[in-house]
Amino acid sequence: MKLSRRNFMKTVAAMGATAFLMNYKMDVVEALTETKDYWHVCWLNGADCQGCSISFVQAVNPDLIEILTNILVGNSGLPLVLPDYMEVAHPASGSLAEKLKEERWMKAPFKILICEGAVQEEGYCSVGGRDYTEVIKEAAEVADAIIAIGQCATFGGIPSGNPNPTRAMGVQEYLNKVGINKTVINLPLCPMNPDHLVLTLAALIIGVKPELDQYGRPKVFFGKNMHMELCPYRPYYDRGIFKTRPDGEGCRFKMGCKGPGVWTDCALRKFNNHLSFCNETNICYGCSEPEWPDKFSPFYKEVTALPNVLGWDATAIGQSLLGATAAGIVVHGIKRAATKGKKEEKEE
Repeated sequence: MKLSRRNFMKTVAAMGATAFLMNYKMDVVEALTETKDYWHVCWLNGADCQGCSISFVQAVNPDLIEILTNILVGNSGLPLVLPDYMEVAHPASGSLAEKLKEERWMKAPFKILICEGAVQEEGYCSVGGRDYTEVIKEAAEVADAIIAIGQCATFGGIPSGNPNPTRAMGVQEYLNKVGINKTVINLPLCPMNPDHLVLTLAALIIGVKPELDQYGRPKVFFGKNMHMELCPYRPYYDRGIFKTRPDGEGCRFKMGCKGPGVWTDCALRKFNNHLSFCNETNICYGCSEPEWPDKFSPFYKEVTALPNVLGWDATAIGQSLLGATAAGIVVHGIKRAATKGKKEEKEE
């Protein structure tokens, strides 16, 4: 399956992300017809659990096999996102893998660097016998595009949590620290959604640069507020119906859901074969946002104040909802009493 406009749009539509290309329609058509060479990929791992690699391997529509074998770029004969170097899912390992990175990726005409995991202070992480800070700096200096995937690589994640003994940080922060003035495309979440990565890679290959928000996240994925615009449980919130235990029903706000302060498309895209997302089984933990997990801990504690950007106060909203509910009960009671009175009059 060649990466023609028709097949690419079909693939994107299957992912539920057709809107990603709406603003770039003519650019995409032109780029697909002109794509002649392959963007080479180097996938590095720093301080992480490799959950993002696992998430990518479990991609569906298209699945990993289709990505690696069927979706070919232009007339290159090469698949869409087959990395030249990847520590987790690559046939080569050890010194051979390092040799491939030096001989293929470092010398390639178009280079994409994917970073998974936080960057720690020198001395805490080594790859191929070299300190990770040196490895990522060397790769970032020659990369034509840099993508940080997962909460750890984007904002530091759990490795950077208080007291942060290894001084872990996100990729963009580290590059700024060492004087590499390049913009990193941040794809957070814990783990990252494989659709986000596949679509971002495809966009770069065909010459589309996604518009980023203030935190370096593509707005097409992270431009909507979970609570205000996407959560299927929002109607419960508006009616003052709150879930307070796992087997209950209603809005998850009282259980500690962080949705009001979160910008992500999880509710639409979902995980596990597009089957479910956190709110459907529990609560939103806020893993798309900077300063996670510290800023959002404890997870199961009700948020006392919603973000200023929404212009609301959680307590005030709760009181108004309770007031509206109480008023509704009173009105209902009056109607019931009136109905009962009329019924008794008829019976007499």
